Amino acid sequence: MSPHWKTLPSLTSLRAFEATAGHGGFAGAARALNVTHAAVAQQVRALEAELGVSLAVRTGRTVSLTDAGTRLAAALADGFGAIAAAVDDIRVQSASRPLRIVARPFLVDRLIMPNLARFWQMHPGVEISILPRRDFTGLTAASFDLAIPSLRDGCTPDIPGTDSHLIARVPIVAIAAPSLVAERGSDPVNLPWLWHEEDMDLKLSVMAESGLPVDRLCQVRIGSPNLQAEAVRQGLGAALFNASIARSDIDSGDVVELSLPKAVYVTYFAVYPKGPRHALIAPFVNWLESLI
Repeated sequence: MSPHWKTLPSLTSLRAFEATAGHGGFAGAARALNVTHAAVAQQVRALEAELGVSLAVRTGRTVSLTDAGTRLAAALADGFGAIAAAVDDIRVQSASRPLRIVARPFLVDRLIMPNLARFWQMHPGVEISILPRRDFTGLTAASFDLAIPSLRDGCTPDIPGTDSHLIARVPIVAIAAPSLVAERGSDPVNLPWLWHEEDMDLKLSVMAESGLPVDRLCQVRIGSPNLQAEAVRQGLGAALFNASIARSDIDSGDVVELSLPKAVYVTYFAVYPKGPRHALIAPFVNWLESLI
């Protein structure tokens, strides 16, 4: 049965008395509660005044409980103990629950999964559930703990019931295989450009924003981002990519970076439901920031 909260004394005064009983005096209770000796004494006296009965009798530096005080102290110890046990149990369950992440498939395949072992080395035993998702439209806050959308520079996430913060602002680079550049030159107009249907509108708008003459470029449709990346390495065309994702191919010499008329960027956000956050969100986001 639920307690009648309107008839109960304040939790502050009850906690002060329980601490006084448990520590044998006002001084010990004050240290436990990180308040002054006088503040504890005042709360206990206020509780006695409200109940109309003596609960504790001061004898020197210690406090002796009356019969009423003994009964109340035992009940409070049981009640606060049950609350503490429930809170600890919930915290343990929350920390052990898998972290549910939603991210774009290409980010998962090219950046998160190849480096995930490093995160597990820093946080052994944690469980992570990753859902690759191309379209974040219709995503609900109850279905994930952390979403990582990539957006055009200047845009912000729009998922109801969530908060977010910027993880990184990353330049977009144009890349092509050295063999293609050797054969066709580095002028964008002379190169075939690859894009995939999933991001067609976004890619074309970013290409135009970067100063590329979209209407004059030879454009080749590819089935997926991963196939697009492999086609670039094979010399079938040029493409735009996030610099963080393209960096390994550039460093290995599999592709070369082309000059763009204008710098453009993509932004990554950490999006999480409002309210309490999963304990692994901050460590995972910090780790991801080191990659991006």
